[in-house]
Amino acid sequence: MSSLENFKVAMGFGLHTGWAIEGSIGSKVKVDASYLSPHVNLASRLEAATKQYDIPLLMSDVFVSGLTGSVQSTCRRVDRVVFKGCIEPMTIFHQDMEPLSTLQEKPKNYSDLILATSWKGKEEIEAVGVDLNETIKALQSDKTFLIKEVYEVAFNAYVDGEWGKCKVLFHLWLEKFPGDVVVQFLTTFLMSYNFQCPTHWQGQHILQTK
Repeated sequence: MSSLENFKVAMGFGLHTGWAIEGSIGSKVKVDASYLSPHVNLASRLEAATKQYDIPLLMSDVFVSGLTGSVQSTCRRVDRVVFKGCIEPMTIFHQDMEPLSTLQEKPKNYSDLILATSWKGKEEIEAVGVDLNETIKALQSDKTFLIKEVYEVAFNAYVDGEWGKCKVLFHLWLEKFPGDVVVQFLTTFLMSYNFQCPTHWQGQHILQTK
């Protein structure tokens, strides 16, 4: 039996906008074009990060700002990061090329994610300022903008260090969209801190790998 029987090709793409210097490398037999610049490096960092976030496409905020409004509406924030070798933070985006309703494939650790984000009582929800009924109503709506608003509130809470609020909202989100790898990643990250925002948090995730 071939060891490649179940082999699947996985590709990742990082999209960024900026300048680059073109140069030629090679020999008399074969010459290729090469591109050098900090922006090329950032595109490479974005591509490498697709493996960490387990999604095929990551875009920089600069790139997304140049897209048309209709295309921007299909994009959502994944994280606010500082890449290794960089100083300035960058908001990175992913494009939902399929409807959110299709994100139904549960990960292997789904039970752990749901258990870790569960709450003990109504008091915990009230303490973090989540309107449970309104949030569930929005997630059950057939209006995409209402559903995405729940994600935006959760993401803002993540950046602002309101991780207890994230815990509740991500739980409700994963119950509705268990196959959303973006929220799976963010939830796993917050789980590593037991949903307690550390004092050194400045609204940005430091990525240590290139």
